[in-house]
Amino acid sequence: MRRASEELKTLTIGGRPVEYRLVRSPRRRTLALSIDETGLRVLAPASARAGWIERVLDEKSDWIAVKLSKWAARPAPDFDLSNGGTLPFLGQDLAVTVAPLERGVRTRLTRNGAGLLVEIDPHADGVIRENAVRSGLKRFYKAEAERHFDPLVARHAEALGRPIPKVVVRDQKRRWGSCDTKGVIRLSWRLAAAPPDLIDYVCAHEVAHLVEMNHSPAFWAVVERLMPDWKTRRKRMKSVLPLPF
Repeated sequence: MRRASEELKTLTIGGRPVEYRLVRSPRRRTLALSIDETGLRVLAPASARAGWIERVLDEKSDWIAVKLSKWAARPAPDFDLSNGGTLPFLGQDLAVTVAPLERGVRTRLTRNGAGLLVEIDPHADGVIRENAVRSGLKRFYKAEAERHFDPLVARHAEALGRPIPKVVVRDQKRRWGSCDTKGVIRLSWRLAAAPPDLIDYVCAHEVAHLVEMNHSPAFWAVVERLMPDWKTRRKRMKSVLPLPF
């Protein structure tokens, strides 16, 4: 039997392009739309014609626009890229302080308990100052993501008796993670904002794709083997605040 396939597509709603994931499955008989933290996902029968799918999306464009707007309107952390504030990190509040460097111009980050000190070029101002803070924070989150994600993925792969896959941490806003047909797992460093048990869920979800490259009942059965309470964790993913950079 043919396997499910997934591709990234684009449609236009209200004059602006909207990316979505089109998932074709030989087991599906109807078209379904879902919108969550990863954006719009379209589940279609493998034999569905592109023109028909586009017409359905056009008919549902108002609904799609409203749902996407609700996700975009979620409260953002109380943070100022110029002066700092509080950011979500591993489910806790990370107090960020922005200060001028005493020497040099290269942005330096220092972790101090529940806080993070970001020291930048003392002469940087305006957009340049914000970009320096943004770049420093991205570097911090990416490094922490790589440190936390790898062992979780390895543990779940071993539980399924599968070789430990390659993990790539990427800068992606629309998806928490993905697993390609070569078994490479890609995770967003932004996931480091989530509580550890939800990070673990995403890792288990992607590792389960090493067994089932789809979202069929067989796939969810694999997820349940790894994480019996996956449904509760999956629902809680909607409460993860987006990072403001």
